[in-house]
Formats: sequence, C-alpha cells, structure tokens
Amino acid sequence: MEADHNQGGNEIQEEFWVLRCQAGDETAFRQLYSRYKPRTFAFLKGLVKSVEAEDLNQEVWLTVYRRIASLTNATGFRMWLFQIARNRALDYFRQNKKLSELQEATQVSPEVGSEGQPFDAGEDQELKMRLRACLEKLSQRHREVLILSYLEGMDYEEIGLITGCSIGTIKSRMHHAKMKLKYLINIKIESYDKDE
Repeated sequence: MEADHNQGGNEIQEEFWVLRCQAGDETAFRQLYSRYKPRTFAFLKGLVKSVEAEDLNQEVWLTVYRRIASLTNATGFRMWLFQIARNRALDYFRQNKKLSELQEATQVSPEVGSEGQPFDAGEDQELKMRLRACLEKLSQRHREVLILSYLEGMDYEEIGLITGCSIGTIKSRMHHAKMKLKYLINIKIESYDKDE
C-alpha cells in the first residue's frame, strides 16, 4: 500500500515538473532530466552501440527541451519521452543506412537498474555477463519490449503506444522474447556447467 502511495506521489510530482517546464522553469527541467536521463540512455543503449547512445540521448533531451511546451497531456510525459527516444534511434539507423545493425543492436546496459540506479557492486558479475550475452542475441523488437516492460515498468498498452503496435502484437513479442531468452539462458547455463 505504501509503495502505491509513493508511486502516486511520484506521478503527481512528475506532472508538476512537466507543467513547470512548460512555464519555462529550468529547475523543473533539471529534475526531469536527472530522473529520466539514465533511463533513456539504458533504452537507447539497448538499441544502438553505447558510443552512439550517449550522443542520441543528448539529442533526445534537446528535443524534449524544445518541444515540452507542446505536450498537451502532462501525465503522458514518460510515454512521450520514450517515443522521442525510439524515433531518434530509428532516425539514426535510417540516416546511417544501418537497418541491419538495428536487428543486431548491441546490448541492454547491465550497469543500470530499473530506476536508472547502478546495480549493487556485490551482485554476481558473471551472471550479469551471461544475461547480457543472451540479451544481445535477441532481436531489436524483442529487446525493446523487454526493456520497456521490465526496466521501465510499462504495461502492454503503453508499449503499444510507443511502438505503434497493437496490444496483441506486443503480447506476442513479449511471449516470444521470454521464450527465446529462457532458451538462451538454459543453453548458456548448460554450456557453463560443462566447462566446470
């Protein structure tokens, strides 16, 4: 119950920051930037190489800064933000004619957790490396739904709005992503056990 109360408080505070940004409040923009910059970076890093992800993330935030006044629904900020990030990644691939790279995109950052906070240094680094290797083998579409669902906590409807896909398509992608990830993890564990 307390977690729900805190979540509601965060949403109200975020909506307030968006409204203040729309009124030109630089401090409110810095609050949104601090909260979401690591999360948009983790999302972009899941789609493109980390060197490009940092540059794209800066472009995303410049776009947010320039266009936030045009956002008509302050409560929809998070989905709007991730649509901008996704569109910027797609523009990058189109501009650089690297659509094949989009399908082979590198990795979800294992260094950043669900709230954009660094993972605990005591966590099993080897397990994270194996998980990263498995995630790298997933298609961009599968990684995208996993990132938005598990790292960002979005529901299927929100993911559908960001990606422009129906809820049925998102459910299907999520199912296939989980099955493929489970299969890859089991193979990695089996090969790891054989190496010992």
